[in-house]
Amino acid sequence: MRLSKKAVGFVAAAAMFTAVVPAAAAVASPRSTCYGGRVCLYAGFDYNRGQADHWRDFIADDSNLADNNWLNWDFSNSWQTMNNGISSVRNRIGCSATLWQHPGYTGAHSTFANNSNDGYLSNNAIGNDRASALDIWCR
Repeated sequence: MRLSKKAVGFVAAAAMFTAVVPAAAAVASPRSTCYGGRVCLYAGFDYNRGQADHWRDFIADDSNLADNNWLNWDFSNSWQTMNNGISSVRNRIGCSATLWQHPGYTGAHSTFANNSNDGYLSNNAIGNDRASALDIWCR
């Protein structure tokens, strides 16, 4: 079966478009990587290195982390709440992000500038395993 010149042109254009379209944006990685446009939270110190691989990434505020579960290393749901379980953070959202002690953005808090990391939250006002809300804000 012969294709018309017009059909050949459409096939060639479709092939070229498929090769030029970039892949969908990647999500965070359970093992310490955090891609741009996200705030990544980890259950273990030093971004889960040598520990359980529970993690989660965010692109918006969350006033109550109790309704979120950690993800496992393989992206499956751990069925374990994130509330009061955060030990390290990477901020790649493009704005500042604040972890708050209590739901509704109250209590002790620590703010992390864009492109900042903290693998040991115990040395911050928020402390280890005390965060219950995430506030992402841009001026």
